[in-house]
Amino acid sequence: MKGVTTAIVTPFASDLTVDHAALQAEVNRLLDDGIHGIVATGTMGEAASLSAEDRRAVVATAVTAAGGRVPVYVGVSAATARQACLYACDAAQAGADGVMVLPPLLYRGDRRELLDFFARVGEATELPMMVYNNPEASGSDMRPDVLAEIAHRVPNVRSCKECSGDARRIAELIALCPEIEVLVGGD
Repeated sequence: MKGVTTAIVTPFASDLTVDHAALQAEVNRLLDDGIHGIVATGTMGEAASLSAEDRRAVVATAVTAAGGRVPVYVGVSAATARQACLYACDAAQAGADGVMVLPPLLYRGDRRELLDFFARVGEATELPMMVYNNPEASGSDMRPDVLAEIAHRVPNVRSCKECSGDARRIAELIALCPEIEVLVGGD
């Protein structure tokens, strides 16, 4: 991934159904403004508020709206590896270009458990994976050495999104795993 990638929101109609026309319009507006990539169903995309069916529909709308003009990554974060794997398979089936994964939600795994979690998601799909460190959203803070170990052990990890707020980690991640893209998220 190169350039600016935008995590999109999921718009809802007044009856709380997903507003797919508004979602498609938002993707088109961002692409017209020069965005280089889209992330659907991420932490900003209300993923936790969506049923599995609605998540699939949101991803399909985003992929269709992007029309191959930019890569579409899909947030597949979940409380269990099994559920994250199902979301990753749905993303692949919808034509997404990659997945973005937080550590297991609601559970703070140790190093071994984190490695196993990301390995399982990596085995579920051939899509490139972005490992997402966002302690505020997930409750887990993966230090650069853990992120590097995940990147080295899970073949389809291509990038890491670092959102801990500690800018020093960016240089450390680049030094530990220069083969992956390091994206900076958060303010």
